[in-house]
Amino acid sequence: LAIIGLRLYIGPGPTAVKSVPANFPTDIPVYDKDAIDNITIISGKYKNRGIEIAAFFPKVILSPLLVKMEQNQTTTSTDRWEGIWQVITAPVSDHRDTIQINWSNLDAEPSFVISYYRKELTKANFKIEVESEGNNVRQFSFTREDGTSGSLYVQGDETARPGTDFAILTVNLPQTQP
Repeated sequence: LAIIGLRLYIGPGPTAVKSVPANFPTDIPVYDKDAIDNITIISGKYKNRGIEIAAFFPKVILSPLLVKMEQNQTTTSTDRWEGIWQVITAPVSDHRDTIQINWSNLDAEPSFVISYYRKELTKANFKIEVESEGNNVRQFSFTREDGTSGSLYVQGDETARPGTDFAILTVNLPQTQP
């Protein structure tokens, strides 16, 4: 019974879907939808389940101390228990859902794929942050004020053969309020 409860609490594991989910941001383009290998949705609760489980017992032990230190002497017993419950149930890590799209053997060159996404994301008010280029690998991360973020990873050797070996677009959706 405890295992079933824990499973319900942490949510489902990664889920493979056949098409771009409805909650995928409409202003982030999906390059060559017909060439997508797979799309995976990873629940925010599932991503960080180990951290949350590991943090549960310390939170239970320390929360009465934290609540007592934060509150004044006129606090009622009910307020104290509500404070303890807030500390115990507050997430300790990022619980945003993630959508990952994978392509392989794209006809377009890696430089074109990177350039295309950089241009389109900039038009959609994303800030391109960390960019790196290495041995046949190009990648960058992006963020926007609404909490949407992600990264693009592209691999391929344009001098050896045309096309992109594979590309991975990862998008972290903004956290929804319960």
